[in-house]
Amino acid sequence: MVESLYQIKAASFRDVHTIRRFEMLVFPKDAYTYLNISTLLMWPGGANYKAVDERGTLIGFVSGTPNYTTRIDWIVTLGVHPDYQNRGLGRRLLQAGENGMTQPHIRLTVRASNAGAIHLYETASYRRCYVEPHYYNDGEDGIVMEKAREY
Repeated sequence: MVESLYQIKAASFRDVHTIRRFEMLVFPKDAYTYLNISTLLMWPGGANYKAVDERGTLIGFVSGTPNYTTRIDWIVTLGVHPDYQNRGLGRRLLQAGENGMTQPHIRLTVRASNAGAIHLYETASYRRCYVEPHYYNDGEDGIVMEKAREY
């Protein structure tokens, strides 16, 4: 995909309905609710970015939240529209989310069966920390991965 065909920019509360529809498409089993998405978009210090195509259609979203007590930022959700997957957009969204956060460690949780996402995170210097049994709505385990950032 040619990068000029999409832009990554800050997401705002005005995007909540679009993001909800997007989540339902990308994560049919685990889509966040309107309340979840609203909370993410209003989280103090949160990093929320959307990718839009040349028509302004949402094709990707990433949201990260800081935890100042543990000094760990969390990538809470990262998704790419099925028509745009495997073209580097997930990596660019991940980088945008990371760049918007400030803590020395970043964590995320990924489905144990999502080999493509696990590969993306491993190539971005994330390492497996532990397994959250039955983390997802259908009972699938989640793998928690962490990246130590260099300053």
